[in-house]
This record gives sequence, C-alpha cells and structure tokens, in this order.
Amino acid sequence: MILGIETATPRASLALYDPRVDNVVWKRGFTTERAHNAVIFEPVLEMMETYRDQLTGIVVGVGPGSYSGVRVGIAVANGLSLSMKLPTLGRSSLEAWEVSEDCYAVISDARRQSFAVSEVFNRKLRGEPDLIGTDAVEAKLEELSGRGLPIYSAESVVVESYEVVALAFPDAEQLVREVGKEDPTGWRETLLEPAYLRAPYITTPKKKSK
Repeated sequence: MILGIETATPRASLALYDPRVDNVVWKRGFTTERAHNAVIFEPVLEMMETYRDQLTGIVVGVGPGSYSGVRVGIAVANGLSLSMKLPTLGRSSLEAWEVSEDCYAVISDARRQSFAVSEVFNRKLRGEPDLIGTDAVEAKLEELSGRGLPIYSAESVVVESYEVVALAFPDAEQLVREVGKEDPTGWRETLLEPAYLRAPYITTPKKKSK
C-alpha cells in the first residue's frame, strides 16, 4: 500500500491506497493551523497500528504552501522511510487539488504585494508558478476564465476578494491516487525538498550595541 501525506495547507490529510483493489482504503483529515507537528502523529500512529506491515511506499506533497507544514510532512515521510526502508516520492501539492477537474488554475498570496498563479493540465503542473503584482490579478483571472479554466485557492481571503475563485485544498487521496498504480521500487532516489513560491525570507539578528 502507498501512504500519501499532504500538509501544504491547514487542512492536511493522510491516505492509504491499495493497488490490489484500486482504491483508497484508509484516510484521515485534520486541521493544523500552526501545529502540524503536534497533530499529525495521532493519525500516523493510528495508520501504523493497522497497516504497518502492508506499506510499500510513501508519496508526499512538497508544496508550495505552508513553510512549516510542508517541512513537517517531509520529515514524517523521511522518518518512516528510514525506519522501514520504504521508497519515497515527492510530488507538487498543486497537482493534488481535491476538485473534479483535471485541468485548473490555483492562485495564492505570495506576499510582498504579489500573487502566484499556477496552471495544472491533466494533473500535471505546467511550468513554474507565475508571480504577478496585485495590479495584474484581475486581468490574469479574466484571461484564465476566458480559457475555461476553473480557478481555486486554499486561502479564504483570496476567495472573498475575487468572485471567479473558489475555495479548495490539496488532498492526500488525490495525491496518492495519481501515483498509486506505479511500482514504488521503480521510484528514483531523490532528496525530498519543499517547493517554494519564493526563496525563504530569513532575517539575521542585529548585532547588539556595545
């Protein structure tokens, strides 16, 4: 069975896909806010009690999204992989939106007076997210809608600001369904790293005056 881990937004989830029955056999969702590391372990332990010996691989959403959330999801995937010698695979969380369409756009606040717009076609991210200024958002949304693409965001403030944007989230079930039929033994050994809309903005402490 393949374990899916999706923690890029506050509405996080875990899901187990069984390729023998071509279906998700276990799933847990949980709201994290800023405490991903505190709430993810209960559903992980619940899953392990029943399905530990049946796990064959792990796929994890690497964002973009919550900086701490994505890192916690990757840490859990790495921990299980090392302790159980399981192959892991990282996939863009943008490809795992819990929506009925396979082609859609996602908009998110990229801070610093900008937004990130991503286009997904047949559940594959097309290029890198497009960073645009606030003054270009309306035109971009109109262009996407004109091409018939539904537009989603995981941020309620964005949804409330633009009528053409609907609320939705990435989901572990969608994530694991996309790769569940693959043979995990064929996954390439790659380092799991978070996907960022921008490079992390890190400040250094000011020197104390003497």
